[in-house]
Amino acid sequence: MRNFLFCFLTILTVSLSGQNLGITYIANEGVLIESAGKKVIIDALFDKYYDDYLHPDEALLEKMISGEAPYDDVDLLLSTHIHRDHFAPTMTGRFLKAHPETKLISSAQLAKSVTDDYAEGKTIGKQLEGIVRDTRKHEREVNGIKVTAFFIYHAGGSRTRNIENMGYLVEVNGKKILHLGDSDMNPDRFRELDLKSLGVDIAMVPYWYMADETGVSIIKDFIKPKDLVGIHFPKAGSPMALEEIAKNFPKARVFQKVFEKSQF
Repeated sequence: MRNFLFCFLTILTVSLSGQNLGITYIANEGVLIESAGKKVIIDALFDKYYDDYLHPDEALLEKMISGEAPYDDVDLLLSTHIHRDHFAPTMTGRFLKAHPETKLISSAQLAKSVTDDYAEGKTIGKQLEGIVRDTRKHEREVNGIKVTAFFIYHAGGSRTRNIENMGYLVEVNGKKILHLGDSDMNPDRFRELDLKSLGVDIAMVPYWYMADETGVSIIKDFIKPKDLVGIHFPKAGSPMALEEIAKNFPKARVFQKVFEKSQF
């Protein structure tokens, strides 16, 4: 009986641990999401462009592109927008070429950049889905992963209106993870999207949302996540901002170092 109980508890522990969701920070807003064999990469395929922000080094990029664990068998690739601290067309194209099992969902603007700027862009066309910018939420399912994609203007006002910034709500093994890219803090747009009704488990937001009165209100009133993670923190980040974040969201964390990991 004792041996049976021990085996049962061991199997139960392994089963439960397999359902845990892990997020590994790659750089800036780049992350790897893993749960029970499902893998999603968001905003991680870019090199050094803006010195203010962390970026994957050449060795890490080659590991991702070559599919070295844990970057093997990636089910879904998401890129929020075309800015070079989030996305590089050649690296994205090389990744897709090396991973025919992986599909990219993004804006039509970004998909066109991959096709036009990657030398072999025409060979990976079937792996690309570019969504035309509008005000709706777009639901997709890829390799058993549910995605709700939507557009929010990029932060920066009129000077960035031409940038097609996307947010994603990704559902992996029952967990719903939100990634906002560089979304503008527009309460009207967040009210319209009504993300809180979708049951967000983990929200990954630009860190400045967590330290700004409008951003805090958006998180609390229109997203209401169970867990909160700050991203896009600069190399020379502000200690005052971190203090404000700790005051506003004591249980939240801010990714600041490559390969930081969180379990949920």
